[in-house]
Amino acid sequence: MMQDLISRLKQLSVVERGTVELKNAGTSGYYINIKKAYGDPELMFLLCKNLWEKIPREVTCLAGSGHGGIPLATRMSGLYTRKLSLVRDGPKEHGLSDLIDGYMPNSNDKVAIVDDVFSTGGSLRKVIETLTPTGAEILGCYVAVKRGEGQLSVPWQYLMTAEELL
Repeated sequence: MMQDLISRLKQLSVVERGTVELKNAGTSGYYINIKKAYGDPELMFLLCKNLWEKIPREVTCLAGSGHGGIPLATRMSGLYTRKLSLVRDGPKEHGLSDLIDGYMPNSNDKVAIVDDVFSTGGSLRKVIETLTPTGAEILGCYVAVKRGEGQLSVPWQYLMTAEELL
């Protein structure tokens, strides 16, 4: 099943060549645009289904951040009937200035954080930092593509490596 998913992502040309500035990992000669798959309902379902297989079943809440994580977390929340927390990169400058929208996890919750690409872990560390004061137990981070190396304070898993898509 993973080979089929990788093949379909390659057909969609999710790897875009050219010099790009990555959010937390400097300059690169290619960009992995998993978000292209979000426009194809079947492909999005396959991403969610495969990520879900890695997530412990006792999870009560899914969390996502940014354009990469929020669509995955939202779709998985609906498919697997788990609460949904949307974590902002920073406080908005209007309204309530909350960092977490949707469901606010608490000490009774077990949270799984989902994202599209792991480069250095910088974005995921920010999400962990934002969720920690809620008292929820963060079970881990689950990403579609592992692009680089990095350390997190919680376990993390991935579906495929960047090399498998190149």
